[in-house]
Amino acid sequence: MQKVHLISITEPLVFDLALALNQKEYEVSVSGRGLTDAVINLLRYSGCDCRGDGWFTENITKDILFVIIGATVQKDNPELVRARELGLLVVSIPEFIFRWTKSKTRIVVSGSRGKKSIISMIIYVLKQKKWPFNYAITTHISNLEGCISLDYEARFALIEGDERTTSALDKRFRLEFYRPHIAVVTNLAWTESTGHTSSDAYYDMFNSFSQSIEREGKLIYFDGDEAVKRLAEHVREDITAMPYNTHETDKRDGQVFLKTRYGEFPVRICDAYFLINMNAARLVCRQLGVKDSEFYQAISDYSLSL
Repeated sequence: MQKVHLISITEPLVFDLALALNQKEYEVSVSGRGLTDAVINLLRYSGCDCRGDGWFTENITKDILFVIIGATVQKDNPELVRARELGLLVVSIPEFIFRWTKSKTRIVVSGSRGKKSIISMIIYVLKQKKWPFNYAITTHISNLEGCISLDYEARFALIEGDERTTSALDKRFRLEFYRPHIAVVTNLAWTESTGHTSSDAYYDMFNSFSQSIEREGKLIYFDGDEAVKRLAEHVREDITAMPYNTHETDKRDGQVFLKTRYGEFPVRICDAYFLINMNAARLVCRQLGVKDSEFYQAISDYSLSL
């Protein structure tokens, strides 16, 4: 059984990754600050080796395959220092996600708003098709177990394009690691809270992301945002840029229907954002092999509570 160690288990994504790796029969050890007895007991019950609250250099041994660090791990963390002394492979969360999904079709949904909604709809349709998929998301979605899935059999990997910096060791943004085959950019709305020094720096990050799309890849973009449209105009020639906007509807007797070439389909949600995000999800699913008619049929039963 191969051994891995995760530092900073109190970060939600790190916690879920530890449990997912344990389910894949890795021998998992973890550490973190601020661990309560309840969390420690849960980790141990789940099969992860947790020595308690704090850092323990004895966790770090030569037989560890790799060490995964969370975004908040500092350069002087004693376990990290020990891992580097031993020459162990140290990877960040986005580095690990890319390595794990390297042989899969990677779909990365990015932008300032609407990521969770689009991802949720894609997941709902894939589940209706009973197609296995990997995922890595930053916020919980009700019809999923945890924020990370590492299915060996999955052909697709659905990733939320997180805009935060990777770690204390690497100031690149997480978004820049994933090299998607299918990228979605919703809109660009810079604020100081994004962690970028200016709107230009924020735009540059997304420009770097769009240029990182794999050869012959797809960029699905919201053409109602001028900055996003500018990105799409400057992608490489081998990348197909596919715009989306709000879906056409009809309303009768208080019910909203999607107007399509396959007929009309009722929907439970009818606000403007849903109708825009749904079109992005439809285009992604089409690239994965889902017919539009199948997508519309599935999305008719979709609701925010799923």
